[in-house]
Amino acid sequence: MLTILTGLLSALSYATSDMFSQRVTRETRALTQMLWVLGVGTVIIVPVALWLRGLPGREQWTGAALAALAGVFYFGALLCLLRGLEVGDLGLVSALVSLQGAYLAVSVILLGEPVTGLLAAALVLCVFGAVLTSLEGRARSTRGAPWAFAAGLLFTGVMLCYNYGEIDWLSQAAISRSVSLAVALPAALLTGGAHVPRVLRPRALGAGVLELCGLLLLTITFALGPPTVAGVTTTQFGTFAVFLGFVLLHERPRPNQWAGIACTVTGVSLLAAVA
Repeated sequence: MLTILTGLLSALSYATSDMFSQRVTRETRALTQMLWVLGVGTVIIVPVALWLRGLPGREQWTGAALAALAGVFYFGALLCLLRGLEVGDLGLVSALVSLQGAYLAVSVILLGEPVTGLLAAALVLCVFGAVLTSLEGRARSTRGAPWAFAAGLLFTGVMLCYNYGEIDWLSQAAISRSVSLAVALPAALLTGGAHVPRVLRPRALGAGVLELCGLLLLTITFALGPPTVAGVTTTQFGTFAVFLGFVLLHERPRPNQWAGIACTVTGVSLLAAVA
């Protein structure tokens, strides 16, 4: 029961963070909101990691290098996600970003993992859902789809780096966030600054705190196990995003997009269950 609770809370944290970021990004720009989200996370997690774990030892340098590479991927993934939210609907973009589970499954298959019938069915559902969701509807509802696909691919790179890096999760998160911030800071300052209107600052800060909470709850969920339950619950951020978008943002996807979102969420859940 505790695994289910923490997993769903992780998914809800990510979805709510995306909703807050969407408003700020549309009023400012993606790079500005990235800087606030990454800055909040780094300020909180780096001191904690140094206090509890210290600096990586020589035997952990490979893991630290992969964590740094994950930070570069995460910068690109978050930028694409926020650009998608800037022009597209929250529910659609989040559902397509959740296809990172499908991309990861394909990557693992290419690395030699055997393909089961259930895994193949889940991948087919994901592909079918992506096609249905991306079919042209209202202009705003589909413009974020290419950014969402790109974000999912880059998030897959983050997960692969984390998976093959032999270093504890707290150090991974601290190193990757620091590298992401190191890339985002000059990029933001050189192209327009980091100013967010005062009225939007609570949302910008809230998005950063919720994004970090999502990461911490995700880690706790997988530590509690079992992995099948953890995987299914934590990948439901697309489901929560669809609900938040429909109820709070009054998003109204077309019928084919509802069907595509449902197929995508179902496929991602199956992938998590068989992982």
